[in-house]
Amino acid sequence: MEGKADVIIVGGGIVGLCCAYYVALRGASVTILDKGAMDSGASHVNAGFLVPSHIEPMAAPGVIAQGLKWLSDPESPFYIKPRFDLDLTTWLWGFKAACTRENVTRAVPILRDLALASLDLYDEISALPGFENAGPAQNGLLMLHDSDDGKRHNLELADVATAADLDARILSRDETLDLEPGIKSALTGSVFFSQDASLDPGYFVTRLQEKVLSMGVRFARHTEVIGFRRAGRSVTHVQTDSEDFRADHVVIAAGSWSGRLAKKLGVKIPLQPATGYSVTVDDPKRSMRIPIILTEKKITIGPMRGKIRFAGTLTLVGFDTKIDPVRLRPIHRQIEMYFEDIKSGSQPMPEAQSGFRPCSTDGLPIIGRLDGAEAGPSNVLIATGHGMLGFTQGPITGKTIADMITGSSTPFDLHEISPARFF
Repeated sequence: MEGKADVIIVGGGIVGLCCAYYVALRGASVTILDKGAMDSGASHVNAGFLVPSHIEPMAAPGVIAQGLKWLSDPESPFYIKPRFDLDLTTWLWGFKAACTRENVTRAVPILRDLALASLDLYDEISALPGFENAGPAQNGLLMLHDSDDGKRHNLELADVATAADLDARILSRDETLDLEPGIKSALTGSVFFSQDASLDPGYFVTRLQEKVLSMGVRFARHTEVIGFRRAGRSVTHVQTDSEDFRADHVVIAAGSWSGRLAKKLGVKIPLQPATGYSVTVDDPKRSMRIPIILTEKKITIGPMRGKIRFAGTLTLVGFDTKIDPVRLRPIHRQIEMYFEDIKSGSQPMPEAQSGFRPCSTDGLPIIGRLDGAEAGPSNVLIATGHGMLGFTQGPITGKTIADMITGSSTPFDLHEISPARFF
């Protein structure tokens, strides 16, 4: 059996769905292939933060030194599983090379512009029928600190944000608690980023699935891509474990698995899955309004639709889905601060969930055609490498992919985020 679409999109997370929405909006027929049920993973269990404030890439000066310190702490937010893995070794060398001030200077305006453009697109999508109560709440973001090092980090970030024309306000402890009285975490002060927003990611993704289905997009769930058929420099068919799909264009938007799929086309993309954990607790009293980040502990606390999601960790363990109970402890301790019933044991601790976040070596997304590589096909595009900013950058990524497929002009210089930078 053979399916046919103008555009095949591999991956049904937030990025793949945004690609499907904007491509279908141009009148093309679209099929999404996803190896799962499209109801789990990073797009469903992340913190739901939309963060123009996060304009410094993960690859920055000082990150490696901090990471080495964390490796000796079993409860630290960072961990690398020791193993022989050539792809991981290559990625680590590339990441080390990118941890420069020059990389930060290059990345700041790109990450800012992508985030702000996405926020505008979220407003447009959220105004559509069916998205009632699904859109972002622009309540800002508080980055708390409780140490001199944390304060120094936050003040430096505030300086970078201000220089990039973002709104960053430095607050004392009392000013922070006046703004968000529901905070129970330790703090001596904070920086408030008023342009940041948040949403319930799983709820938004479900609404977006319904929207693209109504536009005629076809879903092929539980369908794993196993290869590609080519004619010269073009891919003619996407081969799966159930049937082949013929398409004029193919978009690889499979998150952390995108590198493996590109390798099937003879193209090497430096990508690693970074595992994150989250625990979601019902909060019918809606005890918090503003999302917060604990700077020293790298834990996020996000209120959403009658619940609070606590999230954290960044572990490079490959595609290992096991959750490490030791690394959950700092998250559990924060939960117990906010929920006395859980602390006392009269209410069980909710189960943790995890997802893989696709991290590039330089901290920038990878968006564009693969034809810059020697073996790269001319009709395949990739959209991945967003790291912890998949939701922040999802809509603008989808619109950019649609612009490229239809030959429309894009509002960005795509050179810095193109996969060609790795070839």
